[in-house]
Amino acid sequence: MILAVSEAPDYAFPNSAKDESRRLELLEQRLDPLTKRRIQRLGVGQGARCLEIGGGRGSITRWLSEVAGPAGHVVATDVQIGFLSEMDAANIEVLRHDVRTGTFPPGSFDLIHTRAVLMHISPSVDLLHRMVTWLAPGGWVVLEEPDFGMWIGDADPVWAAAPPSTQAAFPALALSQGRLLLRQVHQLGLEDVGADAEIDIIQAGTDLAEFYQLSQAALAGPKVQAGALSLEQATALIDRPGDDDFLACGFVHIGVWGQRPPAQ
Repeated sequence: MILAVSEAPDYAFPNSAKDESRRLELLEQRLDPLTKRRIQRLGVGQGARCLEIGGGRGSITRWLSEVAGPAGHVVATDVQIGFLSEMDAANIEVLRHDVRTGTFPPGSFDLIHTRAVLMHISPSVDLLHRMVTWLAPGGWVVLEEPDFGMWIGDADPVWAAAPPSTQAAFPALALSQGRLLLRQVHQLGLEDVGADAEIDIIQAGTDLAEFYQLSQAALAGPKVQAGALSLEQATALIDRPGDDDFLACGFVHIGVWGQRPPAQ
């Protein structure tokens, strides 16, 4: 089924869409273990001041509130805060905030984290550097972004049409943001820089296949409206991960991290 998108025209996935909560739940199921492993390496713990940019449905915000404990504080931001507003932990603060225009005082946080946010805004190095100024000396930034490179190169011609048609409907979308972070992170004045990646291999009948089908259903209306796909092509793209013979590449989930140099 093709879902109509009636709000947030510059964003692919408005909270009000019928299946958006389920789509985000499946994304959390796939990515939360990876995000937690990345952050746990850095030694973030009790008393930490954390900023979660693009908090989505709130799973990592809730986890960070437990990591930081009663002495810590977690600020969760998004341009859509409907899902986040349901959280009531004493150390969580929810803000409607657009990272492109909003700001925080320098040195406010010990951890700044984003996931699948920057791909929608194609950030400049200057924007990322401004985010780094919000870190306290010794604080960490963790940036996680999907990359479409393997998906674009997939051997299934129907499936490989998904990324370029999405970009045609949403021109600000950065198909190579994950790879770009590997270069940008070295331009931010950080120490102890690191990176890793995991790839999605999608098989019919799995939760991951359901996530991709729901994503394509949400995107279908804008793609048809933009002339990127016909209705028949958009429907075929939604249906393809459900076929018994489907086994294909999806996102490569690239993460980078680095530490603001401690005060001298």
